[in-house]
Amino acid sequence: MLRRHHQRNPVSLCALLFIWLGLTAGASGPLLASDEPQKVAVYILAGQSNMEGHGQLRSLPHLAESKDGAAILKKLREADGKWRTRSDVTVHWPGHNPETGPLGPGWGAGSGEVGPELGFGTVVGDRHEGPVLIIKIAWGGKDVFCDFRSPSAGPPEGDEAALLAKERAKDQRREIGHNYRLMIEHIGSALERIDEIVPGYAGQGFELAGFAWFQGWNDFCRWHERDPESNQSIGAGIISAYSDNLAALIRDLRTALGAPALPVVIGEMSVGGTPIVERAKNTGDGEARAMIAFRSAQKKVASHPGLTGVSFVPTAQYWDDRLEELRQMSDRWSNEKRKKGISDTDENSLPTKELSDEFRSRGGHWYCHYNGSAPNYVRIGAALAEALEAKTAPGGAPPPAGD
Repeated sequence: MLRRHHQRNPVSLCALLFIWLGLTAGASGPLLASDEPQKVAVYILAGQSNMEGHGQLRSLPHLAESKDGAAILKKLREADGKWRTRSDVTVHWPGHNPETGPLGPGWGAGSGEVGPELGFGTVVGDRHEGPVLIIKIAWGGKDVFCDFRSPSAGPPEGDEAALLAKERAKDQRREIGHNYRLMIEHIGSALERIDEIVPGYAGQGFELAGFAWFQGWNDFCRWHERDPESNQSIGAGIISAYSDNLAALIRDLRTALGAPALPVVIGEMSVGGTPIVERAKNTGDGEARAMIAFRSAQKKVASHPGLTGVSFVPTAQYWDDRLEELRQMSDRWSNEKRKKGISDTDENSLPTKELSDEFRSRGGHWYCHYNGSAPNYVRIGAALAEALEAKTAPGGAPPPAGD
């Protein structure tokens, strides 16, 4: 019964017809700027909490510390220094409050946070003369081996099945593929209601311009799991299966949307940055070695047999080493405060006010959320957009459209 429900295609025939009509609207010939509105370029951004975005808005000015970041920062500010909102780029995030609005800071998990959408939307907004719609689909704490598992991946087997059995023994039950089905449903619903979502939409149709995937922590972080009976590792199997599972998701997504050539980019899960490569040389550092194995599994998807039009985008170079240094200092200081009975506040997150202020100004969030660095999220988003734009530039594969 579970498997039958797992394989159900959640996109209705009505929704598929609407998507087809949207893709083929205005397909009689090239559009002239003076004739009628250009098609809406639709991008889908999907993943878990790091696609939601936990970059602290207060850290955004640190974009100025890198050449590419400084160029983006200039585009994010108005002449008076206030943060800019873009009426030409609309963000639609089902379940978020608000669900729909113009691109600008604040489209992260919280109103004071940003995610990859800010850098991504800035790049694609500048590249398109017509309107852009970003459909953002993200939930924290979700994995591919179960939550986002798509139909062609088949039922979980081996280490995957063993880990789910271990969860059920603790009365932790999940519905296989639930978030994959929700993702497809949300995308279909957004495209059906594009006239309500995109300001000024005049029936000109749309093109599915690309899919950006940024996810992985919950598949990676089970690296230490062992079978309770045999004591054999099962976490490593979750990581090694990631390539096949994500490749299945991409194939099924393209089929569900009727877009077999949909360009896809996969953002590297780069928590720990490049220093973790050196850490992984230590055979006793299981976390670092699992991270390198996971990044390799992500990269393999781009060359998966039978899968084309998929690119892997390295992002470890955007990690803020100074912020990580401060976080480690904060962890040590937190332990010392507990021993000494010192209260824990934002003002004393580090031993001195100067260090505490610097820590908060650069981010000050969880390690798994890039320590809250908004520049990290923005630069990753821009890199994903640049990779997609490169795929659809002259000589690259065109996006699925009716003309």
